[in-house]
Amino acid sequence: MMKKHEAVYERVRRRIEAGTVSAGERLPSIREEADASGASINTVVRAYERLADDGWIRARPRGGFFARSRTSIGKGLAAAPERFAVSARLAGERLDQAFERLVRTDSSFAIASPGPELFPRAQLERAFAELDRSWIEYADPAGDLGLRRRIALASESADGPTRPEDIVVANGATEALALVLSVVVGPGRAIAVEAPTYFNYFRQLAPTGAEIVEIPVGSGGMDLDALERAVDGRKAAGAAPVKAILVQPNVQNPTGVSMGDEAKRRLLSIAAERDIYLVQDDVYGDLSFAARRPLNLSAIGTYGKNVLVSSYSKSVAPGLRIGWIRSPLLAGRLTEEKIRLSMESSRASQAALAAFVGTAAHRRHLAAMRTALAGRVEDHLTVLADTLPPGSSVPRPSGGCLLWIALPEGTDATVVFERAAGKGLVAAPGELFSANPFFRNCLRLNAGMELTPRRAEALVRLAREAAR
Repeated sequence: MMKKHEAVYERVRRRIEAGTVSAGERLPSIREEADASGASINTVVRAYERLADDGWIRARPRGGFFARSRTSIGKGLAAAPERFAVSARLAGERLDQAFERLVRTDSSFAIASPGPELFPRAQLERAFAELDRSWIEYADPAGDLGLRRRIALASESADGPTRPEDIVVANGATEALALVLSVVVGPGRAIAVEAPTYFNYFRQLAPTGAEIVEIPVGSGGMDLDALERAVDGRKAAGAAPVKAILVQPNVQNPTGVSMGDEAKRRLLSIAAERDIYLVQDDVYGDLSFAARRPLNLSAIGTYGKNVLVSSYSKSVAPGLRIGWIRSPLLAGRLTEEKIRLSMESSRASQAALAAFVGTAAHRRHLAAMRTALAGRVEDHLTVLADTLPPGSSVPRPSGGCLLWIALPEGTDATVVFERAAGKGLVAAPGELFSANPFFRNCLRLNAGMELTPRRAEALVRLAREAAR
């Protein structure tokens, strides 16, 4: 039997969904709804709270409750299309032109970074001021031992027991991933990636000569049933074998979804049973909104071919360009690749980070940053709920600063991108996030900046371009 608060919830939700209550229209007060439905005040409060959590209504302080737009805010991901394998070289070439236009445009909506005022500038300035003169010398190619010790200690609760010698420091997660891909994939091999996924993967994969196999992402992360079908089906058909899986189980870019621990355990089993490298990108893990920092695959189970890539670019300072790889199996080989590619990373940046990472100040900074980002994401969702065209959807992310907007079917988000860019408003078009020309009705939006009146007005103009 339906509980009383659920009955009130459904009654109000159906009225909004049917259009009986228009977007922006004021709902009955809690007392008025209680009198009309014969429910208690507490029952209506509980129903209204759930309606607000699910994006159907919003509360205005001392102003009552109002119906949101019928845009599906905070709901699940849009259905993913059927996918097929594609050459990494061709995928990289297809995306080059759009990517170049994107990175050449100064736009706070298109980048994937929190607002600069959220980074710990004062603490890092003190750390740099207190450096001794040793920073001027060359660094260890694997990374300065002091920083590797700090990373191992600071991330132990999320990564599992880690030794400094298991870690290789790189120039950001971009170089870290390039090092890993140069070792685990190559011509005649395939790599499974999420769809949608971070667009620069395709440019990084292009030189490897590998084949890309796309696996849909749902509300619980990578579709593991589809992954098994793809890996086993290719083997049965004699196609290029899947030798690596590239996945973002914590706060995925661009969707913001996260996998649960059971799904992570199953993912590890799929890779281990088939002897496949499992490469985890965790650059947004520290920015999860969950009460507990989500575990990385290395903490879920021990598997030698599990490789972790992360960085401090999203959570501490993008300009330091410090990322790292955790791989007990490949650390030595990756260090050799690092020497071949760039020799070493900035010793000054490493020393400053070693003085900050893992300290109480670092933990306080992360807690404050997560709280600020959660508020900014909610502010952006509120504006979008009232301005995106009906039929749009925006799943509420589990952390980070990105929103994945699916516009109504038939909308070409690339055209929206072109039109809006001409007016100085740039959000990343969805087709960038797939090796195939999919997600053309989607946009990725950065919600990590403070929603000032000027930014809110720009966001409304961008949503109106989508509605044209």
